[in-house]
Amino acid sequence: MTKILWHSNSPWTPSGYGIQTRLFAPRLQAAGHDVALSCFYGLEGGILDWNGMRCYPTDHTRFGRARLHELADHFGQGDPVQVITLMDVWALIDGAHRGENLRQLNLASWVPVDHDPVPPRVLQFFELTGARPIAMARHGQQALLNAGLDARYVPHGVDTTVYRPLDRKAECRAKLGLPADAFVVGMVANNQGNMPPRKAFPQVFQAFADLRRRRPDAMLYLHTDMLGHNQGLNLIHLANATGVPTSAIAIADQRKLHLGITDEEMCQTYNAFDVLASPSYGEGFGIPIIEAQACGVPVIVSDWTAMTELCGAGWLVDGDSWYDSAHGSFYLCPAVISIVEAFDAAYDQAAGMKEKARAFALDYDAELVFMKHWLPLIDELSRPREIGPLTVKPNRAARRAAERSAA
Repeated sequence: MTKILWHSNSPWTPSGYGIQTRLFAPRLQAAGHDVALSCFYGLEGGILDWNGMRCYPTDHTRFGRARLHELADHFGQGDPVQVITLMDVWALIDGAHRGENLRQLNLASWVPVDHDPVPPRVLQFFELTGARPIAMARHGQQALLNAGLDARYVPHGVDTTVYRPLDRKAECRAKLGLPADAFVVGMVANNQGNMPPRKAFPQVFQAFADLRRRRPDAMLYLHTDMLGHNQGLNLIHLANATGVPTSAIAIADQRKLHLGITDEEMCQTYNAFDVLASPSYGEGFGIPIIEAQACGVPVIVSDWTAMTELCGAGWLVDGDSWYDSAHGSFYLCPAVISIVEAFDAAYDQAAGMKEKARAFALDYDAELVFMKHWLPLIDELSRPREIGPLTVKPNRAARRAAERSAA
């Protein structure tokens, strides 16, 4: 039995990280491990119990970085604790929190790599903390290996007993206000950030406007925040700017989107689509890509980072590399013409790809991922691992001062 402190979004949070917490923390507990959850998002003010697991609240700093060590001590009560983070790790070493205190923890980090190569701040986190990297995609694992890190691989999982083909498309469409005979392009994407808009809303909208002019039965369904409240884009304005008619758009219930939509409702949403459009600038994994295919829906994704390996049934789009100065590495800006070509191919071929999509997604079933990847990895993490002392590299000013003194 291992004591595991899982540091991520709360399991009731409707986010990718929240979904993975909800899928795998109970499985770790059922396998005989003592599991507690450190919820840097989704819980404030006090400890709660969720399915027999203690849930610690955020510490009111970004991403809970200030008190992770304290929570591990509180949970362990003198026993060793395996801390597993599921998040963007660079956030744990921003500002005054340099991360050296995390070096004292038995730390493993399930980490997204949504650029190529690995951004410098991600590498800095592993250098400062000595954490064991766990990649969530083969792309991420190879990128970390290329950078000299001994990375393990555990993909994200999907509950394929919930996300499944329903064979009642007309009913699913009626619930979303979609015509039964339309060609439906769906987007399930977080409208957050605009430099760049990572989910490529502007490129998808431009490509869809072209499709709609030639295919008047095409509809665009948007499962996202339409107004971009979290520094995202106003998608109503974007539709106007790109020439997508209001009559060609259907949107998720914005109140329910905020309060939470059940997995069963999401399954119905995917089953209303003919194709999922997710040609992102970069993905550490991309859960909707597998959820859609689990429902028998092919996908359109960028030929970049994790998306390449997750396209079991669908189309890869090209683009140009885009330098992300905030992270010091490269995204891919998808080409509108490439998305247009993928839309045309999907219009003709998507209906015959259901079985292929479903068969591919079954390799990412959560129970299979747990048995094949998590169980042996937890056993490996429980073995002693030597972490050497941190070598502090002097900054440029300190090096110059030392050189002047030596002269």
